[in-house]
Amino acid sequence: MGQFSLSVHMEPNAKQNEVGQIVQGYLRLRIAVKPDDDNLEYGNEEIVAFMSEILGISKDRVSVTHGQELRFKVLGIEGMDARQVMEKLKPHMKG
Repeated sequence: MGQFSLSVHMEPNAKQNEVGQIVQGYLRLRIAVKPDDDNLEYGNEEIVAFMSEILGISKDRVSVTHGQELRFKVLGIEGMDARQVMEKLKPHMKG
């Protein structure tokens, strides 16, 4: 199985990490990390750790493939297809 690409919109400054709804093709991720203008990749490690936990896979199977320095990112998820990813995400999605 190949790599599934997931478009996400990171929203920093959350009280806790949360998965939001899909809005305009992007999965909203509320991430408990403070913005850092000196390090534009500030949320990437937290997103990888959070998504690997939700998906039940190791961190080395999740990567930020595009948008490393942006709030709009593309994640690469190894060994899962769209259906499998959505099945894992749906119970965690909040409005």
